[in-house]
Amino acid sequence: MNDKKKVLLLDNDLIHYRIPIYNILGEKFDFTHACCYPKQIGEPMNFKRITFHPYKIGSFELQKDKIFQLCQDYDAVICQGDIHYLQYATLSLRPRRKFKLAFWGIGVSASYDKHFDEVTKWDNVRDFFYKKADAQVFYTDYPIEKYVRRGYKRESLFVAPNTVEVETFDENVNRQNLLFIGTLYAQKGIMHLLEAYYDAFQENQGIPQLDIIGKGPDSENVKKWIESKGLAEKIIMHGAIYDKKQKARFFEKSLACISPMQAGLSVLESQGYATAFITTKNAITGGEIFNIENGRNGVLLDDICQMKDTIVDIANNPQRYISMGAAGRKHYIDCRKPSDMAQGFINAVEYMTQ
Repeated sequence: MNDKKKVLLLDNDLIHYRIPIYNILGEKFDFTHACCYPKQIGEPMNFKRITFHPYKIGSFELQKDKIFQLCQDYDAVICQGDIHYLQYATLSLRPRRKFKLAFWGIGVSASYDKHFDEVTKWDNVRDFFYKKADAQVFYTDYPIEKYVRRGYKRESLFVAPNTVEVETFDENVNRQNLLFIGTLYAQKGIMHLLEAYYDAFQENQGIPQLDIIGKGPDSENVKKWIESKGLAEKIIMHGAIYDKKQKARFFEKSLACISPMQAGLSVLESQGYATAFITTKNAITGGEIFNIENGRNGVLLDDICQMKDTIVDIANNPQRYISMGAAGRKHYIDCRKPSDMAQGFINAVEYMTQ
């Protein structure tokens, strides 16, 4: 007889880097993941899966499936904390709800055109739905005090720190390169990085090689820019790489991963590989930037114009950045492993169903 608690996670997508976290939940619970846009994933999964059939009305996404009736078969349901998924959000309002309910997400407004938690007009809307749930699970501890001030019970607020799994890597490899990883588009600041690199190269032609992993709308512009500056032997475009073992080889030989205007999960990926992460203080983030302690396990620049001097400093003082990477690795091992993220969900479920 299976005496494990039945737990359902309502999502918008099944993303490959979440699989290790969900597998841990699959060991602890009778766990099912349900989403609208599943991808073909070759990794082993020890949990059940359900696919919904979505449709849109304006900016709201709904499903043709009977979501509430499905949830009634579970002890606890965790769903994306995004009010645009209207059928998820309104679960908290349903009478005769038998299951315990938690919303999971950033907890504040975050987007590509606004700073983190800059827009607060949605707070009252969130409260209308979220306060009727049994718990909240956040990416970081940033929203907790804000939610307590708005009347939520502190004991109902949990953190499942947003993270990714990293591969084993050779910690003794000679680190000598720089790394940019991610989609090549304006919001990430790839052209700002290239200009800063060129300026640094004019000052010190011995600056580290820059490896670029990724593709996107600006791929051709990046390629042409590199050729126009005569830097094809210093800046190497590798295209998109999704294999984790291949990516690990780039991280393990990098002194720093540089992302001028976005600090997302690549922060945790870099820290997991003992690679210093460099970004700006106002970078786009879902809260992952709070893992960086400026000057200790990474660099938070006040302004993009400081990027050139930072690249020169890496060339002149590589050991400083190796030490930052080691501190980032310790932070990852201490509290940002996939098991730490899974434990946040486990704590929330156990609180709700005790």
